[in-house]
This record gives sequence, structure tokens and C-alpha cells, in this order.
Amino acid sequence: MMHEPAGQDEYGSASPFDPDDLTTLNVMGPGVASNDFEKYAVAVIIVFGALIIGGLMAATLALGHRNGFLYALGGATAAWISGNALLLDRPRIYALFVGIAAVMLIASTITLVI
Repeated sequence: MMHEPAGQDEYGSASPFDPDDLTTLNVMGPGVASNDFEKYAVAVIIVFGALIIGGLMAATLALGHRNGFLYALGGATAAWISGNALLLDRPRIYALFVGIAAVMLIASTITLVI
């Protein structure tokens, strides 16, 4: 059996981790048995939330619903403020602004549908 060049496994794929450095793997990223996926979940929520709010704003603009756009803009602003409250570790303010954002986005959707 031939020895593979450094940085490649037996199939020729490059591996960023040296098998001898398994003790330092946790320092580089979340471990296999780790429950540190909260950051990634928050990032997914933020990205898809921004896409939904942006899509709602675009739909209300395209259909000429000024009030729906303003509700969506208010919802986006409340969601932005809630993100800052989350960073500042203010859970009650965070919950308040998430609720405000949800109510405003529901109102925007209702104005778009009706």
C-alpha cells in the first residue's frame, strides 16, 4: 500500500484536519457530541427572516399597497431592534419586539391579501 501525500486521504480528497490532532478539533469548531448549534440556528433564522420580510416588502411595493409596505417596514425595524436586544441579553425586550414584528407582518400580509 502506497502512502498518500500529506493532507489527502486514501481517496485523494484533501482533509483540513490531521488525524493526530483530534484533541484540538474542538478548538477549531463544534465537536461531534457538542450542542453548540445555537449560533447556526440564529443565523438561519435571521437569513430566512430577512428573505421573508424583504419578499413581503417587494410584493407590497409591486402591487401598490402602501400600507402593507409600511407595516412590513415596521416589522423589519422591530425585528432589527429585537436582534440588538438579543445581543445585549435583554430577553423581555427581545420577546416584546419579536411580538411587535409578528403583529406588523401579519397586518402587512392581511393588507396584501385583502
